[in-house]
Amino acid sequence: MVKPHDICDIDLLTQGEVGSKDREIALTKIRHLCELGHESVLAAVVKLKVRSKSRLELPAIAEASLDLNGTPIRAHAAGHSMSEAIDLLVEKLTRRLRRRRKRFESKRRQTVNRLRSRANYENAHYEVNSEERGQQPGYSRVPAEDREVVKHKSLAMRPVTLEEAADEMDQLDHGFYLFFDCDHDVDRVVYRNGGGLLYAMPTVSRENLPGDTRPPILPSSLVLNHLPLEDAKALLDVGEEPFVFFTDSPNGRGQVLYRRFDGHYGLITPAN
Repeated sequence: MVKPHDICDIDLLTQGEVGSKDREIALTKIRHLCELGHESVLAAVVKLKVRSKSRLELPAIAEASLDLNGTPIRAHAAGHSMSEAIDLLVEKLTRRLRRRRKRFESKRRQTVNRLRSRANYENAHYEVNSEERGQQPGYSRVPAEDREVVKHKSLAMRPVTLEEAADEMDQLDHGFYLFFDCDHDVDRVVYRNGGGLLYAMPTVSRENLPGDTRPPILPSSLVLNHLPLEDAKALLDVGEEPFVFFTDSPNGRGQVLYRRFDGHYGLITPAN
């Protein structure tokens, strides 16, 4: 099973005669629903209201608003009793979260298929000459002694899970993604090889949710190299991978040196 997401505290607002048992049931069910989602819940507000006018057929009202990474998901339900309204509310939220998950999975599959198609095309139309080590398909030819770090990105990396990092990499259409793994408190890189398979380094085990259709994240044979930048350049020049994951800083933070298509180097380092 996938580790449940850490969620924020749920704000519970009540109006009218709402019993303590109904309040506890609402909190428990909404919290369980949030933990089963594939996205982090940044905020959650639940409103329970009992209208006192006896002529109303459905006096109990239950409402909820969830903030999923900046996207609001809302639902409203009415019932003869508060427990009925809460159950209806949870059903509505569940349907909306499932629809959102299906759209997410569909978009992710399209991205994966596009990457695999592109990788298959490149593998079919290019060959790397063993005498030209450090030269990859589509890269400009620049002599090793003339290559420079022409682009340096210093990123403020927010803590994310391995799955969230893989999703962001696909959405950005990148071949690799440097991130801070919030589950293990380490810098990590997730990447795709030429065949479109998904890897993580340093290696980490990932549990799969039953029925999960996401591509597996495989263990990588690559490691975090402890070496200075110049040695990282040399390792990149003689290797077959498009990047080197290394650290040369006193705090041990991971960095990525990668090949640019103009033949020079790019460098990504954490800002925090």
